[in-house]
Parts: sequence; structure tokens; C-alpha cells
Amino acid sequence: MNAFLRMISEADQSAVDHLVREWEKQVRELAYDAEDCADTYWLRVRRLMAPPQLPHIIVKWPKYQLEKLLLRRTLAADVKALLARTTTVSERRVHYGIDRAALPRSPWLAPVSAVASVSANALRRADDPDDQFVGIREQVDTLAERIKADDNDRSLKVFFIVGSGGLGKTTLAVELCRQLEADFQRQALVSVSQAFDGGKDMKGLMARLIKQIVNLKEDGEQTQGNQLKINQMDVEELSSKLKELLKDKRYLIVIDDVWSIPAWEAIRVRLPENKCSSRIIVTTRIETVAKASSVSKDLVHHIKPLDLDDSKKLFVKRVFGSMGGTCPDGLKDTMDSILKKCGGLPLAIVSIASLLASYNSAESVEMWIKVSNSIGSQMESHPTLEGMRQMITLSYDYLPHHLKACMMYLSTFPEDYVIAKDRLLYRWIAEGLVAEKRGLTLFDVAEEYLNELISRNMIQTDKLRVTRKTLQAEMGEACRVHDMMLEVMVSKSQDANFVSLVGQQYGGRSPCGKVHRLSVHANDDNERVSQNKGVEQRYHARHGIEAMNLQQVRSLTIFQSEGLEKLLNRLGEFKLLRVLDLEDCKALQDKHMRYVCRLYLLRFLRLTGTRISEMPSEIGDLEYLESLDVGSRVYMPPTVTKLHRLERLRVPWWTLPWGLTVVEEPEEEFSSVLCSSLSKTCALRSLHLYSGRTLDSLLHVSSPPPLLQHLTMMGPISQFPDWISSLKHLAEFSVEWAKLAADQLLDSLCKFPSLQSIRLGMRSCRDRELVARTTHSFPALRILDLYLAGEHPKVVEFEQGSMTKLETLLLEFSDKERRVVGIDNLKSLKEVKLSGWENNPSLQRALQQLKEENENRPESSQIKVVVQYG
Repeated sequence: MNAFLRMISEADQSAVDHLVREWEKQVRELAYDAEDCADTYWLRVRRLMAPPQLPHIIVKWPKYQLEKLLLRRTLAADVKALLARTTTVSERRVHYGIDRAALPRSPWLAPVSAVASVSANALRRADDPDDQFVGIREQVDTLAERIKADDNDRSLKVFFIVGSGGLGKTTLAVELCRQLEADFQRQALVSVSQAFDGGKDMKGLMARLIKQIVNLKEDGEQTQGNQLKINQMDVEELSSKLKELLKDKRYLIVIDDVWSIPAWEAIRVRLPENKCSSRIIVTTRIETVAKASSVSKDLVHHIKPLDLDDSKKLFVKRVFGSMGGTCPDGLKDTMDSILKKCGGLPLAIVSIASLLASYNSAESVEMWIKVSNSIGSQMESHPTLEGMRQMITLSYDYLPHHLKACMMYLSTFPEDYVIAKDRLLYRWIAEGLVAEKRGLTLFDVAEEYLNELISRNMIQTDKLRVTRKTLQAEMGEACRVHDMMLEVMVSKSQDANFVSLVGQQYGGRSPCGKVHRLSVHANDDNERVSQNKGVEQRYHARHGIEAMNLQQVRSLTIFQSEGLEKLLNRLGEFKLLRVLDLEDCKALQDKHMRYVCRLYLLRFLRLTGTRISEMPSEIGDLEYLESLDVGSRVYMPPTVTKLHRLERLRVPWWTLPWGLTVVEEPEEEFSSVLCSSLSKTCALRSLHLYSGRTLDSLLHVSSPPPLLQHLTMMGPISQFPDWISSLKHLAEFSVEWAKLAADQLLDSLCKFPSLQSIRLGMRSCRDRELVARTTHSFPALRILDLYLAGEHPKVVEFEQGSMTKLETLLLEFSDKERRVVGIDNLKSLKEVKLSGWENNPSLQRALQQLKEENENRPESSQIKVVVQYG
């Protein structure tokens, strides 16, 4: 059955008619039911009583044999019913005239050998900043000047960026924030969903604003406390808090993707007028939103489509890997035809270019012509949403079979939702969407899937809000889906009955057919039932969540923080559940955990942000659990050690359960245990080590984890461990309180072939000078974070030829005497982020240095400077 589904998925979509689609649905449901039958049998076997032992064998043996017999008969009946359905579905295939000859394989699905030969440039990441800003730099500069103009006018001004979907409104607003960061003391950017309701969604929006504006302390408990207080405030308290935080502060706030006048008016009254020349930027597709809200045409910017020259630049760079690259003569005419049909929309251009990136030789002209013919001509004269959807659908149709399921799975998440990378990948794995590959873990394979979807511009990378302490764990580890892409994925998912959505614009109705994956967004039908009586209450009782059969559900995700008590009380019905994601669901209580611990097929459990206080001891019965995320200060029982398949456990501020205690051992014994443990962790990818006394025990490790990618060391250590140099896969390294010699530190790190990010934290270096020498080339280093709070070093220097690929530099100025020398030697540097007090002379000197450096650089290689005061 899966082979037939794959055949249809990989067929030329022009050959797939409505009869094939109908038969595909029947086969898919049959495959689901076959898997459910096997899982249900396993659950029944698990509940079967153990064989009786003496002295009760004579009394209990007949009952045991009877239960076994009934179990086998039930299985036989289920299999017989499945075989009968299989025969019926097979006969329909013959009746419909469906066979392999009628479904030729799509020419876009290159054989494995061809895919393997695709160059790295052909599959460039879609978040390359040079790609994102093609054709909009002039618009950024123009709008930035308009925003900065009339600084003497202390009143609050609102600017609107208006344009259709896919034109780059959000990209323009983000780049404006980056350019203007030094001009504003506070900044924030929040997105507004299409279904935004000022009464129900305002609290969430205000909380997101405040969390971005507040400069939370980095000392754990205070951060947790501040977050908790924000989450517990109502709208009026949040509004007062925002006014308090922005009092006497010049702020820049971006409200992204506003869909209606009422939505904007509800938000506008919550943003304070503080007479500090503050600015608000609103992006919208709706012209009337700007017209109804703006008093001057100068405050409205209509974003322009790319002209033909910029369209070609963007297209050529995406297909051929270089802004200065050229298109083969045999493809130029077809390229011009494609670009005219794209109508200057960057999203459309990048989507089609990503599709053609594997076919960039002159011999691929037939493929290019096929794409050109597949694109409607309506985009050429007037870019429309329908034309944009057509291009996104085309990109989806040409995906490999395994990536189509991963893309449809993203319809689980709401519009503009930032998805943590690990959360997504472990969910894919738990759902069985990731196939095994020789020599790779499932997580590695899932990461390959994600990178390919990013390279095809189907998924966009994003950054979670990070603190200095979580830089290594979180930086860049997130993604999101463009709202137009999400719209298409929701449509595809609902057609395939892949994910069932409830709430917001999807209404509160149960979808047709069985529910396999249930995602509950805000404003669900339970809430409406409580607010509306009579006929509507009876209607929702028949058609809403309460009426759903939940026994076949494999995945449950809830994005509503309050309510849904009735649904949570039914958790015991989700017998076949594999994924349970209840992040920030405040309605979850300790009493519900007894149901959760009976979901024996569970592979993924996420409970961060909930109000549970303890995990029951029965958690150890979930033998298939692979990923467990729990909120802070949750009691964890000793039985958690029984979860032998667990690959990922995140429990912030873990309260050690009885039976798990910190043992005060002599240093020699502790060292022996640590070295022995590390030698056994062959598949370990991330390691965080902390000691208030010493980390010298690390010097005795003989067999380090060979696949380690992320390493954090926090604590004193006499010298840099030799074994770290053997970690060929190390990508991120962080050290704090180590008090190492500067040369020893950089000499050891500069040779790592895969090291992309380094963080040197507080008191990591004991020398007066930290010098990146000519010999310190760092072949892969992109990010250097120097949070060198403390007395040393006084001088940070970069010699010529050092850190040749460094792109982002973070510098902290707590010391008034600290100097930075040789920034002009960092030829690949694109961005510098400075933090410290505004009146710190060392920070001001660094700002002046960067200004002078930019004056000596061509416009195309200017350094972006971001300053965070406080």
C-alpha cells in the first residue's frame, strides 16, 4: 500500500486525475487502519495478564488461556476485515483503470546518483541575506531616511508598508529594524494572524511585545520569575507594563501582517504615545488599512515588485550560485519567460529558482520549458494570490514523496509560528516520517530533510529569542513557514486527511473521515460552547471536538493556553497516540497526568509552560518514549531512568527526586566515573559540563564522544583538554569561568574543520590580551561571541589573516578600558553586535572604529552595527 502511495506521489501530476485521487484516499485510509490494527493488538497483548505462577496456576490458568484465545480471535477478525477491504480497493483500481503505465514518474525526481552530484551552490540555503535583499536596498534606505526625518518632532508616527503576499514586506521591515537599531532604545517585532481577534488574541500579542522589549536578567531564577509574571498578567496589566517599560524610551515596533482595520485599531490603542519620537511600522496587504489609519501619504510605502534586472540577479544567484553568474544561452529565453510570469515577486522567483537549481546546464532546456508552461500567465500583468498559490503548489508537487509528508505536517502549526528545530525533527521521527539511512541516526536524516526543504525555499530559518546563557543551545535553531506556503499546506493536508485543524479560521467543526492528527488552535469550539447556548451548543456537541472519535488519533497538539478541560479529560481515549504536544497549555493539571502515563505508544511528550508540578512514577511505563520536554521545577520520579529509548530529556531546574542524589565522592572517583561515562556515549551530540570546583577531570578522558557537535564547559580548568582537538564534528563551543591562557585557547580551537560558533564567556581568559593571530584562520568559524565580562582581557586584537570567514562578532563592554584592535582585518565581517552602558567610553570608541571602517568599505560590504544599551 505504501508503495502505491509513493507511486502516485511521485507520478507526473498532470496524469493524476480525480479518480486516482479518490483511490489514493482509499489506499491511505486502509494503510492507516492496518497500522492501527497492529498497534491495537500490541496494546491488548500488553494488558493481557502475565502467565500464572504457583501456587495459583490451577485457578488462574483457564482464565489466562481464555483471554489469549479471545485476543487471537479478535486479531483474526480484524485482519479478515482488512483483507476484505484490501480486495475491494484492489478491484476498484482495476475498475478505475489505474496502473503504472498511466502514471509516469515525474521527470523532476532525479535518480539518487544525480541528486548526490548536485553541487553545494545549487542547493544554497534560502535564508542567504544577499538573496533576501536583492532589489530592496534602495527601498530600505529611502524608508529609513523617512523614518529618521523630523527627529525634533517628538510625536509618535506610524508608517505603513503595503503590498501583496510574497513581495517581501516582512523582509523590508526586518532590515529597517537592523539599520535603525542604534537610533532606537527599544525594538520589537510581532506578527498578527489573519484571524486576529482584539478581544481574544490581544493578551498573547502584548506578552510577546513585552518579552522582546524587556532586557531580562541572565540569572536563571529571575528570568523564570519575570517570564512567569508576564504570563499571568491580563491585558490591562500588560498594557500598563508596556507603558511603564517604554516611558522616556524612544521605541521602534513592527506590527507585521495586519489584515483588517478593527485589528489595527485594537492594537494601536495599546501602544503608548510617549513624546520621544517613537515609530511604529505596520505591514499589510490591505490598502484600506493604511488609508483608514494614515493622515499623510508620506507615511505609506507601497513596496514595489522587482524589475527585470533585479529579478534576473535573484534568479541567477539561486540557480547558479553566484550573483555574478551567467545563464547558459540556451536557457535565457525560457528564463525571461519564467521571470515575466513571476511578476517581480521575490517569493515566486526564489520558489521556481529553487526548483530549477538541480537543472542548471544547457541540456536541461526541456525541464525549464515544462516549468514555464506550468506557470499561469496572470502573474505577468497583475500578480495575484491565486497565481502565487499556483507557483507554491508547483514547488510542492515536485518534492520527493518523503518531503511532501514533512511539509504537510507543518500545517499543524499556526500562522507565523516560530518552530524550534529540535521540536519539529523529533516530531517527524515520532510520527514515522523519517526513513532509516545506513550510517546515520534518524535525527541526522531528519536534519537532512529540513535542510533540503530550506534550500528549496519551502521553509524559512528563524531565530528563537536567545539569552547569552542559551546561545549555544538555541541560536538559529528555529524555522517558520511563509503564510502563503502554510495556506497551501493546509489545503493539501486537509485534502489528504493528514492533519485535522480546529479553531481560528478553521472553525470548530470535525473534519470528514477519521481524525489521525489533531491540532487545536486558539478560539476552539469548547470556548464557543461556553459562550453560546441553545441551538449553537447542540450543534457543536454534534459536530465539534466533543463528537470526535479520538481512538485513531496519533498526534495531539494544543495551541490554546486556557480552556479545553473537556478535551484533556478525554486523554485516556487517545489509545494510539504517538505525539502529545501541550506546550503552554495552562489547562493541563496534575490529575491529567495519570491519563498521559497510560499512552503506551507515546514517543514524543512536550509539557513546557504548563502548570503541572510533578510527574507520576508511571512515566517509566512509556517504554517507547524518545523525547521528553518538561516545564521548570517539575518533580521527576526515579522511574524516569526506565525510559531506555529516551534520546532527549529537557527538564529546566530539575528537582532531584528521592533516590537520585548528588554523591560527594573524592575527586579521583568522580573523575573515573565521568571518564568512563563519556567513553560509553558514542552517539552523544551535545554536552554541557558545569563544576563550581574544577573541570580538571576532563583532562583524563581517553575516548571522547566522536560525534559531539555542541560542547559547553563552565568551571575552572588548568589547561585545554587535548582530546577536544579530535572532535571533527564540533560545530559550537562555549567556555566560561575556565581562566585559560589566551594563546592556548585559540591555538586549540583554530584547527577545527566544522567549528562555526564560539562563545568565550565570563572569565574564560586570564590574560590581559586576547589576540587572534595570523595563524588562527578558523576554516569554518562564522560567529564569535566575546562576553568577556570581568577584568581581563583589556585588549581584543585581530591580526591580518585571522578568522578569515568570520561574519558575526558580538562584543560586550563592561570594562571601560577594553579596546578592540584590527576589525579592519576581518574581511568577511558582515555584522557586529555591541552591548554595554551607553556612557561607556570603550563602547563609544568601538562604535567610532566601526563607523570609520564602513567609510573605507564599498557599499556592498558594509558592516551592520547593532547596539544594545543597558
